[in-house]
Amino acid sequence: MGRHSREEAAKNKYINTGFENADFGETKRKSLKFDIVLFLCVIFLSAFGVLIIYSATRYSLPSVDPMFYFKKQLIFLSVSFAIFIGLLTFDYRKLKRIWIIIYFINIAGLISVLFFGYEVNSNKAWIDLKFTSIQPSEFSKIFMVICLAAVFSKWRVEKKSFVGFKKVILSVLVAFSTILLILIEPDFGQAIIYFLVYTGILFISGANFLYFLGVTGITAGGVFAGIKLGLIKQYQLDRLLVFLKPNVRPEGVGYNLFQSKLAIGSGKIFGKGLFLGTQTNLNYVPEHHTDFIFSVIGEELGFAGAFVVLILLGLIVWRCFYVSRHASDNFGSLLAGGIGFIILSQMTINIGMTIGLMPIIGIPLPFLSYGGSNLLAIFMGIALVENVYMRRETRKDYEIAYEDYK
Repeated sequence: MGRHSREEAAKNKYINTGFENADFGETKRKSLKFDIVLFLCVIFLSAFGVLIIYSATRYSLPSVDPMFYFKKQLIFLSVSFAIFIGLLTFDYRKLKRIWIIIYFINIAGLISVLFFGYEVNSNKAWIDLKFTSIQPSEFSKIFMVICLAAVFSKWRVEKKSFVGFKKVILSVLVAFSTILLILIEPDFGQAIIYFLVYTGILFISGANFLYFLGVTGITAGGVFAGIKLGLIKQYQLDRLLVFLKPNVRPEGVGYNLFQSKLAIGSGKIFGKGLFLGTQTNLNYVPEHHTDFIFSVIGEELGFAGAFVVLILLGLIVWRCFYVSRHASDNFGSLLAGGIGFIILSQMTINIGMTIGLMPIIGIPLPFLSYGGSNLLAIFMGIALVENVYMRRETRKDYEIAYEDYK
């Protein structure tokens, strides 16, 4: 049978699916494409992050090495980029088949922290590997998104709703078992990010509004239980107090917020200049190379520099959701959307907490804050988004259309 005969037979076979006008003349696989806008924004922000970390820390370790954090972040960025390139060669659709394995690897990683981890700022979230430390909860966000995307796309079609009761229950088990282990560390800030990401994926999956109410009720009950059982500590509640009462005494729990707002406000429109931030150089702003890196940007580069950073972060989030909307399959759509929600929730809370609009819960700013685990995890997520984008048109148009109605 010739090429045209095979195409005609395929067209007649699927004529009742409602795609009579589809173009069946193109049978070759379309070439892979790369989202250059997303890639350039990520590379520029990450490179700028290395520079601003150096500006924030060059006076912190003068007796050791002023470039200590600069060199380490540069190594983290190089490793992250290598992992990014490697993941582009892997077809993301294979992850759907092994999501249960990924889930148990995720759970095992979080449990290992409870036995082998060490504490930083009252959170037992890091594991010492001798040559470096890792924070499994950063990678866990990516793993959870993969598992939730697989769960919500597990059954192709349901009678009344794309997201039925089975999927919601299974997704709740996947998400809340992960969140519970994060709370045990305890890392209340990360738990909030996980919850926001879960509800975001639930939203773009097309779930009924009643499911949102149910999840909200479960969450409210979990927070109350966490307070009663001591999973949510007093110092974490104090951070919420600062958010609700921003005029609380600056020498107490409000010190971080007071110094952060002072640094950002002193930058005015164009800032004091790179490397010239007095609040930064004198270490008045705590954690200024990690959670409060945006304070350094605001002080040294002013409103103009902060605005450019916001634009670039916004572009990255937009491209994630764009890829989600134009993915070839539901799994890819939910995967890209979930990564978008990770970046959106982290940037919103981090920037919000530095200016007093969000509670101070210890969330790093994507691509900019110092830390290898966060940077590597974010690059893994971006690689998956690019993966979805590259493979969104690698099958014939009528095959994609028919699969939606199968």
